Amino acid sequence: MKTNTRNVAVPLEESIVEMRLEESIVSLFQDLPALCGFAVRDRAGQPDAGSAPLNGGLFLTDIGLYPQPGLEVARLICEEIRETLVELIDERPEARLLLSGRTFARALH
Repeated sequence: MKTNTRNVAVPLEESIVEMRLEESIVSLFQDLPALCGFAVRDRAGQPDAGSAPLNGGLFLTDIGLYPQPGLEVARLICEEIRETLVELIDERPEARLLLSGRTFARALH
């Protein structure tokens, strides 16, 4: 009997992308203690200002920082988040679907 490796490969690939996304997000929150959260939105729902473009028509929005750093530090934090997400999308284009329309927030325990 022949096994169908195609059906096994799709969930495995999705799982790998989800794990890579989780690693990237956890790393951002660990490396950026002032980061409270951020959202990723599609181009269609985006106003013209106040967002940073990512690959594939996605935008980084609603970045929450506390305590509020100075303007230059806030800009560097936004750029680090953007670079991390762009790298992830470049590495795994499927990640675009996992990012679109999601909000990521720091978990407090």
